Amino acid sequence: MSEIFAAVDALLAKARDGGDLPEPAERERLRKAAGLTQVEVAEALNTRRETFAKWENGTAQPRAPRRGAYAFLLAGLADLHGTQGADGWLTLARRARPLGTSADPGTGSGDAEGK
Repeated sequence: MSEIFAAVDALLAKARDGGDLPEPAERERLRKAAGLTQVEVAEALNTRRETFAKWENGTAQPRAPRRGAYAFLLAGLADLHGTQGADGWLTLARRARPLGTSADPGTGSGDAEGK
């Protein structure tokens, strides 16, 4: 019986890996609206600028845990700067922060993995 649940968990993980990012043009628009450079975002996500550029233009896709962090950033930027086009991705992106982490770095429970 546990193999059935393992299979369901795998399907849920696969479903989480898609649909949580906006179209590439919207990714770039949100970053620029916030006055952020590709270098700044890449450093925050602990990746190279070249890799981030591919994520932003849609030629490559980030994988967990960076995908969730990127989706969460984009959702926050969308809250500040609005969205253009379809915004169904926002619901998933807002849920991308793993349980047990905090948006407030002062709480000491934030996720510092990769730094």
